[in-house]
Amino acid sequence: MKLIVLLLILIASSCMKNDLSPEAALKDFVDSRIGQVVDREFVLERVTGKMLQSFENMSPEDFEKFADMKNIKMDSFKILSKSCHDKKCFITYSVSYLTKTDEKAQFSSEVKKIAEMVQIENKWLISDVSNIKTYHESLEPINPLE
Repeated sequence: MKLIVLLLILIASSCMKNDLSPEAALKDFVDSRIGQVVDREFVLERVTGKMLQSFENMSPEDFEKFADMKNIKMDSFKILSKSCHDKKCFITYSVSYLTKTDEKAQFSSEVKKIAEMVQIENKWLISDVSNIKTYHESLEPINPLE
């Protein structure tokens, strides 16, 4: 009987999201946005500091452009490095994705960024994100006349 209870606890805990680490919180945020449209509340619950202020000041039209990622398909997400001090971490990461139009891939992209993560009340939030490098490759010929 004790073995069954232990197994159930292990299974339940492995299925639950683990936002107890800064990497898990960042990956969850990125994964939850790719291929979807998120609402303002979703974003505001996961950010703080400079990012919170910029999203609160963003117009509804600008937020709609930011939030709509339906035409994006994730290729990979990699944590490249992490540096933590007390309740603040800087995570360098890379995201590769395809941009689709009419279910056909138009661009392949890779973006490298640094995210500043801050722990507030045992929850890791994104405080700031800086771009390091962005690489786009067109998979179709580009017609400048269109």
